[in-house]
Amino acid sequence: MRHLRFVTLALALLAAAGATFAGAAAPRSQAPKNLRAFLLRPDEAGTHVFTRTPAFAWSPVRGARCYEFELATSKTYSQSSLIWSNVQYTVGHNGVCTAIAASSATTPATSPATPPATTTTTTTTTTAPPTAAAPTAVGPTAPTTIPAIRVPAVSIDVALPWFTGVPYALYAHVRAITSAGATPWSDAFGFNMRWPDIATPLPKNSEPGLIRWTPVAGATSYQVWYTDADKVFGTHTNVADEREYYTFHPDPSWTATVHWRVRAVRQVFGNVLNGLPAVSYGPWSTIYTTTNPALNTGPLTLRMALSDVNSFSTAGKLAPHELQPALSYTGTTVSGRSYGLFRTYISTDRDCVNIVYTSPVSGGPGYAPRTTGPMVLPADDTSFALAQTSYLKDGAKEGPTVAADGSPVVTNEVDLPDLNFPTTRYFWTVVPVVIYVDPVTNAWTYKDAQVPQDACQQGRVLAFGKVSKPVVTMGGTPYVSGLNPNGRLLQVAGKRPVVYGTPLVAWQPTVAAGGYEVQWAKHPYPWKANGSKETFSTSTLLSLAPGVWYYRVRGLNLVQLRQPYMSWSAPIRVVVARPRFSLVAG
Repeated sequence: MRHLRFVTLALALLAAAGATFAGAAAPRSQAPKNLRAFLLRPDEAGTHVFTRTPAFAWSPVRGARCYEFELATSKTYSQSSLIWSNVQYTVGHNGVCTAIAASSATTPATSPATPPATTTTTTTTTTAPPTAAAPTAVGPTAPTTIPAIRVPAVSIDVALPWFTGVPYALYAHVRAITSAGATPWSDAFGFNMRWPDIATPLPKNSEPGLIRWTPVAGATSYQVWYTDADKVFGTHTNVADEREYYTFHPDPSWTATVHWRVRAVRQVFGNVLNGLPAVSYGPWSTIYTTTNPALNTGPLTLRMALSDVNSFSTAGKLAPHELQPALSYTGTTVSGRSYGLFRTYISTDRDCVNIVYTSPVSGGPGYAPRTTGPMVLPADDTSFALAQTSYLKDGAKEGPTVAADGSPVVTNEVDLPDLNFPTTRYFWTVVPVVIYVDPVTNAWTYKDAQVPQDACQQGRVLAFGKVSKPVVTMGGTPYVSGLNPNGRLLQVAGKRPVVYGTPLVAWQPTVAAGGYEVQWAKHPYPWKANGSKETFSTSTLLSLAPGVWYYRVRGLNLVQLRQPYMSWSAPIRVVVARPRFSLVAG
């Protein structure tokens, strides 16, 4: 008698999804093979060095119901060396696949890391500079559970630090869980996390009192070392002012030549089991030299906002800035009176009434934000005399400062959120500051000599745009990977990807983003999210039911004012297909 039977065209896929077939269970001796790491597609050129956290893929194991994956700082994978794991310690290895609890950490580590006693670059060895604390940032909420891995790929929700070893500092391995239990672990895949290059000066259109450098891929912030001032400070943008050199001593003997170095900083975010250092560093650059002209003592005039390579906003040309720009101005005279101290205000209206950003007091012809606090201003005759012969230090507060109307001033050196440029923009102005000495108590107060509104009415106002570029989610074809009918994890060809099971989606990092949000929906317009997740990585697995889906990604700027949200990518269409069967005679 003839019998009809169902034969799957994707037996490995269904087994990976939890189905059990006669003769399909993997023997315990069969370990997963071809474990590899990648950034955008699993078939990209192989490497063992990454600037940001990679995703991982391996050849599927026949009969696998799910997979267990471990990432550690040692090939022993001892508990003290584990960084990320989804091993089912509590249920045993009897074919059970379930979500497990994640690490108890729910916010990124923020404690400062102390640099080593010596720092070496390719050309210079020197003693370490004074230590500057890394910036504090609040990122995406860490997941409380790790879903079972049911496809031969995984994305690690951790921003790994720069970390290198001989030959490797980090090791990953994987095993399958079948109806017969756990297979042996795969061979280890070793890799290093490393900065791609060292920041170098951007000389084009440089402005007096400011320095700029090339952004470094994978960096979350920077440290600048003014070697003459023996001072290190932090910033989350690629520009810095020279306030130490100008404040209380604006003559060329202090300001004409500035020597500086810069290094990239990468902060660890996410659930890290073994407590890796909260911050890692790239090497210090060689010593760069910036020269400044003599200070212009003419009328106080605004010049431009500038940030990365080609972003300059002047009176005649507006440009959008991805990073918080530096603000350049010239002159020291307002209404016939000369000043040596200034404060910058940024507002959302041309009248400079609705203030959203207030800088600390500083001298010099430019301002750029920092993450390590304002300069501590002198509070009496003795400290003022000292300030005239030395460089001011940074602190949590600059000292008693008030607005022109006497109200207290609260500074906020953070990133500003995106606007709908060019229809909306930010407006900025600079006001002079005077020292008021109480005749009774002899207490010093730094007081604005103008309100921002008056400065803008006098015409001392310029504008700039703040727009983050959308996350890049495709390069010719979308960065979507998944199982094909043969059960192999491959790059999905074409502009309309189809995958079986759980798709792995990836994207290129965007400037200033410390984390990312992914949303998915059934229709591209009007967008109504069916779900979302946040991650510190640049890839993630999407657990979607069979059908047509759309997803989009945006960056999260963790030091942005109030809201961290950046621009959305365009929606990407992906089809999650059902397993296909055919009838055959038997």
